[in-house]
Amino acid sequence: MAEMYSDGAAYDRYMGRWSRYLAPLFIEFAQVRDGDKVLDVGCGTGVLSQAVAAISRASEITGIDRSSSFVEYGRTHCADARIKFDVGNALELPYSDATFDQCLSLLALNMIAQPEKAVSEMCRVTRSGGSVVACNWDRGGGMEMQSIFWEEAGKLNPSLEPRQRPYSLQGQLKGLWEATGLERVEETGLKIDLDFNSFEDYWLPLLGGVGPMGSYLTSLSPDHQQALREQLRKSLVRNGPDAPFKLYAQSWAVRGKVPQP
Repeated sequence: MAEMYSDGAAYDRYMGRWSRYLAPLFIEFAQVRDGDKVLDVGCGTGVLSQAVAAISRASEITGIDRSSSFVEYGRTHCADARIKFDVGNALELPYSDATFDQCLSLLALNMIAQPEKAVSEMCRVTRSGGSVVACNWDRGGGMEMQSIFWEEAGKLNPSLEPRQRPYSLQGQLKGLWEATGLERVEETGLKIDLDFNSFEDYWLPLLGGVGPMGSYLTSLSPDHQQALREQLRKSLVRNGPDAPFKLYAQSWAVRGKVPQP
């Protein structure tokens, strides 16, 4: 898993650019308030942290991620003094109880080995009455960029069983939030379009080896890679000339309040 997420620049080309489209919708749902002290868990390359800073003048934002490469990328590409980035484990957050007003996690929770423990930690470091909010891609076919890839890969390798991500279907995050004891829990779907300039715009970021798709692709022999490339191109541009196209992407977002004592 660590090898899949060791290159901040490659991740930004692969998935970070879509996080930029999703982050404003997520922030609106999270009801981030100017002046709040915010923790961004699984901050990756810092997309959400920077988006929060962009809509708030007085907030302090801390991003934490286990990948030192991602954290370094965020530090290098973010000049806002209100944002700091830490290397750390979401299962043992290095912060005191009730440190933050809001704890957010964008597209990271289902990549953590024990998401239930991570949510408990997010609750611990959030003050009473503060919000804990997260969002995961819909893995039930709502993320076309990925579902098309695995469908075509499966045609070439019928024994392939893509790894299933937890808490990626409607209702699952809501159930986790309620089981953790959070109050006033709400879940909603957040939808964006992924705009690709060409087939190469889809294909080339995968060659960075980031994430399950990139990791699988780079594990194939050159011949098998080429076969998968042709299958995907046929599916995405229908054997016609290369041209821009859109793919649909949905995520499920949940928010809840830390109970008052």
